[in-house]
Amino acid sequence: MNRPALPQCCSPEAFKLLGRQVETLKSTDALLYGAIAIATHHMPDANALRVDRQLQHYVDTVRKRVRSQQTQAVLAHMHDVLFNEEDFRGNTEDYYNPANSYLPAVVSTKRGLPITLSLVYKIVGERLGLRTWGVGLPGHFLVAVEEAPQQIMLIDPFSGGRTLSRDEAHARLQELFGPEMEWSDEMLRPASHRHWLTRILQNLLHIFGTNNQYADVAAVLEMEMLLWPKQGHLQRDLALVLARIGMARPASMWLDSYLRNNPDDPQKTDLKQLLDVLSA
Repeated sequence: MNRPALPQCCSPEAFKLLGRQVETLKSTDALLYGAIAIATHHMPDANALRVDRQLQHYVDTVRKRVRSQQTQAVLAHMHDVLFNEEDFRGNTEDYYNPANSYLPAVVSTKRGLPITLSLVYKIVGERLGLRTWGVGLPGHFLVAVEEAPQQIMLIDPFSGGRTLSRDEAHARLQELFGPEMEWSDEMLRPASHRHWLTRILQNLLHIFGTNNQYADVAAVLEMEMLLWPKQGHLQRDLALVLARIGMARPASMWLDSYLRNNPDDPQKTDLKQLLDVLSA
């Protein structure tokens, strides 16, 4: 049995745009356009060039004001533009709104999740010549900026660009997960662009799953499969969601493909029974 064509549920435009970024995902432009692609599933009128131009506008505004190329001077003006004038902030009033994960909406409303606001900060900072990267702490995304060799500053764009020390970041994790949460400097390693986009998709999976929006869950899984084509469990998960929304034919094809490649799955018996029902 062949695999079904993709996408079945995702917007074709979103799927194609994300697919074009995969081969060059180490570049920040690919990260930017990958994030826009994710949004395009629910925002078909999203204009990638308009988002890019708006971010460049922030860059140009900062650049006109900077009189020194010292990192601290650039950071001070960048903070002033993004957080004091443009008022980028975390959307604490409507945290679980999917729009908080959609970069075009975040650039428009100036409200978003830690991960999307961190993306705005990273792109603007990098275009200004700063070395920036994402820090995917459990439960909260931050940006790291290299102030000097072997010296970094942690920025929390969700909290209005507040700077955090390592101890403050650790304390934040303990607030979220309890006092037993340990700290390791390994947590400050740069998040890859692939993992950055995956985490955006995981946020959406949680929101859509909680709201029983299973067609959207399937769409997000299809996009995740673009990023991780060798992760077989995504085929299984997609098959189960497609079965749930009545798309028996593609569900059976994905489930059959998964079982052929994963004969030792501990739930093999139940999955084979489901496959028999779907194929009947």
